[in-house]
Amino acid sequence: MKVMVFLTAAFVALASPDISYAGMLNQAQKYAGLHEVKHNRKLRTVLGVNPARTPWCGHFMGLIARLTGRTPPEGYGIARSWLRFGAPVRLAYARPGDVVVVRAGRGYHVGILAKMSQTRAQLIGGNQSGRVQFSYFSRGRVVAVRR
Repeated sequence: MKVMVFLTAAFVALASPDISYAGMLNQAQKYAGLHEVKHNRKLRTVLGVNPARTPWCGHFMGLIARLTGRTPPEGYGIARSWLRFGAPVRLAYARPGDVVVVRAGRGYHVGILAKMSQTRAQLIGGNQSGRVQFSYFSRGRVVAVRR
């Protein structure tokens, strides 16, 4: 079973076209800077929830997935649900546009990979300091990479 999961992950990592996944990154960047209070009306319209009162990183990811023709996982408003999105990818094969789930205190956060260094992952996502923005997370906090 583990061999099959690894082979599937390796195939997805190496054979998937870049355009589809980079599309999620490009689409997310269009919303960069929108703040949950200052731009509340616009975010409420596109997310379907009030971002000033709801943890909304998963809702933002659902929006981006739908805009790029992807299907969000069931319960997509909860960051942890993104552990079921697409196919697993080993951290070593992560590339811009991949969905990344990280630990955030006792919970989870989800965003789209923009850059990866030896120590940090730069993600763009919603509900990062109350807005859509790029933020850095330690590689040690990465729980999963999905494509």
